[in-house]
Amino acid sequence: MEVEKEKYRLEAWVFNCDYNGLSVIQALGRRGVEVRALDAKRGVGTHSRFSKYGAIPDPMVDEPGFVEALWRYREGLETNPVLIPTNDHWAESVARHQEELSRGFECCVADYETVSLLLDKERFGRWGHDAGLPVPRVWSVEEARQEPELPLPIAVKANARRQVGQGASWARAADGLRFRVCETRTGMEQVLTEADTAGIPVFLQEVVKGRSDSMHTIGLYARDGEILGLVYGKKLRGFPPGFGDCIVGIASPVPDWALKLAEKACRQLRYTGIAELEVMQDAETEIRFLIEINPRSWSWVGVSGAAGVDLPWLAYRNLAFGEAPEETQLGCRDGESVYYTKLLADLQNSLLWYRFSDARDWVLSPGQWWKTYSGRRGVFAEFARDDPKVAVMATIQAAKQFAGRARRVLKGERF
Repeated sequence: MEVEKEKYRLEAWVFNCDYNGLSVIQALGRRGVEVRALDAKRGVGTHSRFSKYGAIPDPMVDEPGFVEALWRYREGLETNPVLIPTNDHWAESVARHQEELSRGFECCVADYETVSLLLDKERFGRWGHDAGLPVPRVWSVEEARQEPELPLPIAVKANARRQVGQGASWARAADGLRFRVCETRTGMEQVLTEADTAGIPVFLQEVVKGRSDSMHTIGLYARDGEILGLVYGKKLRGFPPGFGDCIVGIASPVPDWALKLAEKACRQLRYTGIAELEVMQDAETEIRFLIEINPRSWSWVGVSGAAGVDLPWLAYRNLAFGEAPEETQLGCRDGESVYYTKLLADLQNSLLWYRFSDARDWVLSPGQWWKTYSGRRGVFAEFARDDPKVAVMATIQAAKQFAGRARRVLKGERF
């Protein structure tokens, strides 16, 4: 789609430039928007031909330095860049300083109170219950210990996996407590002791049974609680298979229940920005639970353009120029589904790594694997004809990942 480059002259600055950020960079860069890829490390998106890389402190380590660097990059510009964070703690920092930053930037993020609510997973669970949303039950550590009829198994979860000012070692420890299912109270106490020793705040959550393929994604862009665009999809395969990030996702026509749930949540929050609602359908009861709302774009936001509602582009035009569709734009209106895949990762997982997990039924032959994509529309995250350097960097990254996982398997570890 060709646009008037003079009209869309405001820069877009994307933070955290792994595949999530790459999708945003490509969506805007292909339309003539000048994009800066700002990150503390050279993620795959910083190598895109559609971006100009700029080093910037990670706000999890140095938030004041992060804000100072934004203003330094801003010097000499006549127009306000659009800031688009694609990771929790980057979104949190932009939201925290939004009043100051709004004097020189357009911020694609909700207000700080909303972002902090959504990132505090225990508080979000309580808020969701009070708001009448279908969230799993939550308990504080004290409540769980005092509850005589605590349902088992029970999940112990870190309240936040990234927290500004805590540093990388804290984040790694929190990642280890991302989702730990405890079958007994004794096991629960062992995990709680581990969390206490590491200084990681945790809570307990009702277990929704199922693997990552039970997860539904509702991705949207909203302004003041009104949804302007929405894409619905479902994970086909994730890694690790139990709760991991999306490796293959399928976007489909939006069901009524997904639209109604998103509208209710956005109205309650008066939400502004890109967001992802993660909904998990219990494998036994088939009841759908709203697990969390992420206040930023999600790992496979790149499917939105193929689905007919390019959310980064919609957000950019709305924030920069006030443009908005007359009615909510819904993905896959033509009735056809589209896929998004990290092709190299899916190839490795399906042919090999799922053999060393609890998802051996996901192991495929090469022919079975290719049928996932044959004859369908979709997006290969690593491979785009107009962005070849990304493919080179992704192949190097995949080789390193292969070596790392091979070492783990040789040690007898499972995924």
